Amino acid sequence: MQRKTNRPAGLVGALAAAALVVGACTGGGGAASEAPGGGSSAPGEVTDVMFRLNWVIAGNHAPFYLAQKDGFWTDCGLNVEMAAGKGSGDTAQLVANGSQEFGLTDAVSIAAGRTKGLKVTSLGVLYQSNPASIVSKKATGITTLEDVKGKTWGAVPGGSPYLLLRALFKEKGIADSDYREVSVAAPGIAQLKADQVDFITFFANEAANIDPDPEANLNVLPFKDFGQDIYGLAIASNDDYITANPDKIRCFVDGVRRGLEAAKADPAKALAALYEANPETKKNEAGMEALLDGVFEYTGDSFLGQTAEKWDATQQILARAGIIESTLEPTEFFTNDYQ
Repeated sequence: MQRKTNRPAGLVGALAAAALVVGACTGGGGAASEAPGGGSSAPGEVTDVMFRLNWVIAGNHAPFYLAQKDGFWTDCGLNVEMAAGKGSGDTAQLVANGSQEFGLTDAVSIAAGRTKGLKVTSLGVLYQSNPASIVSKKATGITTLEDVKGKTWGAVPGGSPYLLLRALFKEKGIADSDYREVSVAAPGIAQLKADQVDFITFFANEAANIDPDPEANLNVLPFKDFGQDIYGLAIASNDDYITANPDKIRCFVDGVRRGLEAAKADPAKALAALYEANPETKKNEAGMEALLDGVFEYTGDSFLGQTAEKWDATQQILARAGIIESTLEPTEFFTNDYQ
């Protein structure tokens, strides 16, 4: 199987691919979609696909539900079903083994997975910087990395924030003996609230999932503030599926982008789409609004952009920490051919 590689022309390639997206994914559902074997289906035919999210369904996923409701995917031949995830690492595995066509997973899971042979490729980076953070209650007094000494970490081994914090501790000279690590069920919110642990790793822009007023009650220390400038969440698919279904890939990527653009322009509409599809989320409207706002703190101005340089930065951090044993050409982690 031959994978598509990224065009070295960068911007030229991205613009050319974007032109193909516009041609393939607009037009009120009249465009041809690709059949499961890779051939074109009749105009108007819609193919069912699964999009596995990274975690519990919440306000940060509202742009995807707006894309679903407004037909951004059905316009070009996809009926996208979404399901909650159990963490980025699990989502990456499901995409790599082909049981899910698309996934929302952390760049760390993609980089670490590919070095171990997982066939998972980023189609576009949602979070241009990684929101992974140390999160603790104000009373714990953790305002610097040094403050974790003597404290208890509610860890979720194998998760991407866990791997990143281990890498950061190693880089900054904080030894394993400086703190106590206990394993908790992901993501550790219950243990933090019950004061069973002093800090957990969590996404800064999703801290409203822990406390409705995180600024008042939580200390949040993003790893990026300590020099970890790497990618966060990305949309991904399986190598074989990408090669066999280029039109479906273009459709999916364009639908995600259109959903992000529409949600940024009209957050209330995006949240309404979320609430309609997942009524339980409406019980915490303030939290859902905060989570959606948090998305755009990390997306950057150009949605889904990605470069070899920043993908390489991700794997180099993991390599220096001994989390991965070998590195790859950074173009192995992603493709811009469908943007």
